[in-house]
Amino acid sequence: MTLLSVFVGAALGAMLRYVIIMIWPVQSSYFTAILIINSVGALGMGIVFASGQLSALNGFWSVGLLGGFTTFSTMMVQSAQLPFNKQLSYLMIQLIGGMLCFYMGVIIVNIFGTMA
Repeated sequence: MTLLSVFVGAALGAMLRYVIIMIWPVQSSYFTAILIINSVGALGMGIVFASGQLSALNGFWSVGLLGGFTTFSTMMVQSAQLPFNKQLSYLMIQLIGGMLCFYMGVIIVNIFGTMA
């Protein structure tokens, strides 16, 4: 059953990522669909983590949906496509933004309570 929940979650996450990338209107140097996708995924992971139910929700939400939705490899490709002098700042924006979103998810759970 766990394998099936990971499969379904990952398929849904990857399809959602694809749709967002296809409809994203602007391709700037830093503010890309991948930045938004990874930030939203980090926020979601912070919520799952802070709920104290990481192991119970791990298959579908963490490994599946959020794992299929977020992307490290595309972030690396986008970084490599930038001029060398912009690569580090792009990666720092991704990393710091992801950390802030993760902790924002933790704060949201701490304020509004854990998931039932």
